[in-house]
Amino acid sequence: MKIISRTSAIMPLDTPAGARANLPANANPILVEVTRGPMVESRHRGSAAIVDITGKVAKSWGDHTAAVYPRSAIKPLQAIPLVETGAAEAQGLGNSEIALACASHNGEPRHTQTVAAWLDGLGLGPDDLECGAHWPMHDEATRAMAAAGETPCPVHNNCSGKHCGFLTTAIHMGEKTKGYIRFDHPVQQRVLGVLEAMCGIDLGNAPRGIDGCSIPTIAIPLENLAFGMARFGAPDDLSDTRAAACRRIAEAVAAKPFMVAGTGRYCSEVMT
Repeated sequence: MKIISRTSAIMPLDTPAGARANLPANANPILVEVTRGPMVESRHRGSAAIVDITGKVAKSWGDHTAAVYPRSAIKPLQAIPLVETGAAEAQGLGNSEIALACASHNGEPRHTQTVAAWLDGLGLGPDDLECGAHWPMHDEATRAMAAAGETPCPVHNNCSGKHCGFLTTAIHMGEKTKGYIRFDHPVQQRVLGVLEAMCGIDLGNAPRGIDGCSIPTIAIPLENLAFGMARFGAPDDLSDTRAAACRRIAEAVAAKPFMVAGTGRYCSEVMT
């Protein structure tokens, strides 16, 4: 039997035994500890940044200059064209729909019924959503569907509200709806322009991939991402049209927090 020394026995659980010496001095700090019973089961390193509306980094942890895929964290920014172009107003969208455009929702009946009605108002159906389908994130909704012999469709995708927003903008701007998820489609180019302007960075040559819901995801330095969200939250230095769009989106998610996520979800509860 191999005897483990006291030194090696207390190695950080997020690294292989003996790897401590190989960690660079500037390694991202441990931000999260997962416990099971009285013990820490795993540790997770990461980076974080607090940036003000001037772009000054007020506080940071780890490498705040590293590019990251923001994914669902930027849904409020991706929803700006929906409001800014006048598409939301022209379609008569209310707080529920605008909040859904920012959502990673549970797929509960209130979510899916609102998405279905939104699509119907556009003269479209679930098959026009290019986000793909998955079972609801909400266990009770999934069990109820399975018990009824139902299968999921794109409406149940947690990003279906965001995709309804893309479709609404495309129709309002007189653009083809098919292929709206492509990087070169005007819908995605419009989103790219918003991200560049809000985050204060040229993303033309930034690494990009495909998000879980099929749209492009673009790597943005963490400090620029924080800058963009700071400006969204305090948009006074933006153009009148963009500032109004940011405020309208913030108003909608605050008014309808359930639509942003759903039952038992922290982001809905913290806004309630």
